[in-house]
Amino acid sequence: MPNFLVATTTATLVASTAYTALELRPPAGVAAKIVKWWVDFNSATSTDKPVLVQAGKFSAAVTTATAANPTPLSFIGSDTTASTAASVLTTAEGAGTASGQVESHYVLPQGGMYVAWETDDTALWVAPGTFYRIRLTPGSALTTTTANVGAVWVE
Repeated sequence: MPNFLVATTTATLVASTAYTALELRPPAGVAAKIVKWWVDFNSATSTDKPVLVQAGKFSAAVTTATAANPTPLSFIGSDTTASTAASVLTTAEGAGTASGQVESHYVLPQGGMYVAWETDDTALWVAPGTFYRIRLTPGSALTTTTANVGAVWVE
């Protein structure tokens, strides 16, 4: 089963505004297993409030994002093309609500980082035709801050 990676650096985040930084959309007939995801921030302002980071399944796609080209991670010497579509950097938060259990964490924007390495027992399977997002919602105070966001999955 091939592995793929997509990562991005966001635009400047806006306080109290939800923002989908990354979305994966497996096509019909292909499931994606999320094996790693991460987010980190670059604020240098001590008064910035934590950012709510949510990763999980959502009920609809974001339509205002930029398509991203997943990078194949080949450990056996054969690259392939991802079936799962990836998009990054929404310009407006999309429709759809969290579907089922969404992993949520408050992460400090002053160099805060969250990384999840999943095992086979804990990895989230994203069903064909559904949507996986990493969504960021900054607190009520946030200065000029961006985030690095990414995910690795298996098809």
